[in-house]
Amino acid sequence: MRAYIVGVIVTLGLVGVAKRAWSLQIDQGALYHELAEHQHELRLEIPAPRGDIVDASGRPLAVSADVDSVWANPHDVRDVAGTAEKLAAILGHGGRDLCPAGSAAEGRCGSIDEETLESKLAGDHKFVWLARHVAPEVAHAIASAKLLGIEVTKEPRRWYPGKSVAGPVIGRADVDGKGVDGIELSMNDQLAGQRTGIAALRDARGHTMLSDGVGHALPGATVHLTLDRTIQSIAESALADQIVAKKAKSGVVVVLDIATSRVLAMASSPTYDPNNDETRGARNLAVTDAFEAGSVMKVFSIATALEAGVVDPSTGFEIGNAYVVNPRVKAIRDVEFFPYLTTREIIKYSSNIGAAKIGMRLGADKLYAGLKQFGFGKRTGVELPGERTGRVRSAASWRDVDLAHIAFGYGITVTPLQLAAAFASIASHGVYREPRIVDSVIDGDGNAIYKAETVSHQAVSAKVADEMMKMLISVFDKSIPGGPIGGTAKTIDVPGFRCAGKTGTAHKYDPAIHAYSESKYLASFAGIAPADHPRIVVITMIDEPDSRDYYGASVSGPVFARVASETLRYLGVPGDPLAPLPAGAKPAAPPAAVTDAPSTPPNDVTPPTDEH
Repeated sequence: MRAYIVGVIVTLGLVGVAKRAWSLQIDQGALYHELAEHQHELRLEIPAPRGDIVDASGRPLAVSADVDSVWANPHDVRDVAGTAEKLAAILGHGGRDLCPAGSAAEGRCGSIDEETLESKLAGDHKFVWLARHVAPEVAHAIASAKLLGIEVTKEPRRWYPGKSVAGPVIGRADVDGKGVDGIELSMNDQLAGQRTGIAALRDARGHTMLSDGVGHALPGATVHLTLDRTIQSIAESALADQIVAKKAKSGVVVVLDIATSRVLAMASSPTYDPNNDETRGARNLAVTDAFEAGSVMKVFSIATALEAGVVDPSTGFEIGNAYVVNPRVKAIRDVEFFPYLTTREIIKYSSNIGAAKIGMRLGADKLYAGLKQFGFGKRTGVELPGERTGRVRSAASWRDVDLAHIAFGYGITVTPLQLAAAFASIASHGVYREPRIVDSVIDGDGNAIYKAETVSHQAVSAKVADEMMKMLISVFDKSIPGGPIGGTAKTIDVPGFRCAGKTGTAHKYDPAIHAYSESKYLASFAGIAPADHPRIVVITMIDEPDSRDYYGASVSGPVFARVASETLRYLGVPGDPLAPLPAGAKPAAPPAAVTDAPSTPPNDVTPPTDEH
């Protein structure tokens, strides 16, 4: 009996074991297999190195380099409080001094309190970042501590060798390697590369074992810009010096290659260093802001009138003291008194009255069509984010007073880049070319996955463009004692070169008072150099200079002169030799007297307020 009882018990036990084994291995086999994989296998993601951004000569503007970062697997952390205390002591040692430049402000390293670390380590995740892009000393200290569940790994970080050079143009990438501004944003898909994941095993202590070595992510492509780092530095230096000298709010310089409309420089002030979090935020004013440019726009209204055949260079107009378009609104006036001017003299002396009369003779429909031909009122298509269209209202909405004011630059907004491309078309026999700032994108195998194409059309005839060039050259004419007075750019000297250009001084519309300001101005200069064989266009705009000196010639003109002269010599364009200054002598300051500003703000013109 005892044998039978024992047999039954053993049999029941074996049946129970078999049933449990069946349940574990058959019924719940898939579940426990998955749990085992989660416990012993780990999927590691290898970040892709971001592609470089280089200038026209291949000099680096943005590169990636590996730096240390700290992560944790909370499932492997045995003592959360103790681990957090030790990590806080290490990460807090030396504070921000151990962080790479700019990291601390973004929370990537520096002092991290125990409470924050505990919350991360107590989570139900298998991967959590504790500190990104830490200094080598911090990484070494954490690795030496051998804390369970805490790992130090390498990941790429973005660096900008030129610091603030072209900062708003290049933009920046965030801590995860995603472009958030500038070229980094607009070309993010090409620069990002492709991450890769690899399977790894963990031993009994949770240490990672890679049986096949570390995988390789596919690096991003290299973006070749049309910018030249040297020309960019020339433009930024000249602009920054003048902003300080004139106590201005901001400014912008665009340098364009006339033959291709490639952007050689695009400077904004204020600027920023993408390496430094604390200086970020400045806009790329050449594309993100649109302005009422004032008298520089006379070039395009008069070119359109020449193209339409309603005037020729010698057509004369009575100017006088004022031009009344509508008796109920303010008369249009000039600073200087001219009884009579020809079309070419209207450009030379920047007559508002003359430009308005030409606009009235041309008509709204034709002027609107002409402005569109020069690329105003639409995006250029340049490879940059945030580009504004500017505003050219439909001609059907123009009153006579609007037509007259638009003819000399009010009631229409343009971006500095649009203005540069339009001036380049005058210098290239009337051929308008859409500007580009990315020349090509080359992948890791050397294949071009993007190549900038030239999109062009004939804005005006070559004859009209060449006639306009002669007028723009006359703007630089000097005064002759007992003879003709000089043009509005008579005070501007471009060392070594003969140039063409147009001054502009515009009252700014103040939305706070719903009228044009009596004390805020935009000083601009658009220049072509050299005049005989045009090579570059330089657009300079300085916003709200000191109210005691706000004219385009005296404020923006010197910036053009410096940028044009230095750029042409850098490019090897032959010019006149520069005479050395005598020992101890300083360059003479140009006189401030010019005649390119309206005497009263045009408060009766319809302002394009949505662009301010």
